[in-house]
Amino acid sequence: MAVVGMTWWMAAGLIATIYCIVRVVLDLREKRYVWAGIGACCAALLLFAPNEAHVVKIDLPQRSR
Repeated sequence: MAVVGMTWWMAAGLIATIYCIVRVVLDLREKRYVWAGIGACCAALLLFAPNEAHVVKIDLPQRSR
C-alpha cells in the first residue's frame, strides 16, 4: 500500500475547512445564525469531499459455483 503525502490541493482544502469552522463559531457568537448555517454546510461539504489519498480498496472473494 502506497502512502501519499499531503498535496497542495489537500492543504488548501484543509485551510478552507478550518476557515469555515472559525467563521461558523464567530457568526454564532454574533448571533448570525443564517451565515453560521451556510458556513457549517460549506465546512461539511469540504470535509466529505473525496480524497484520493484515502481510498480504500476491498477485494471480495468470488462466489464459487
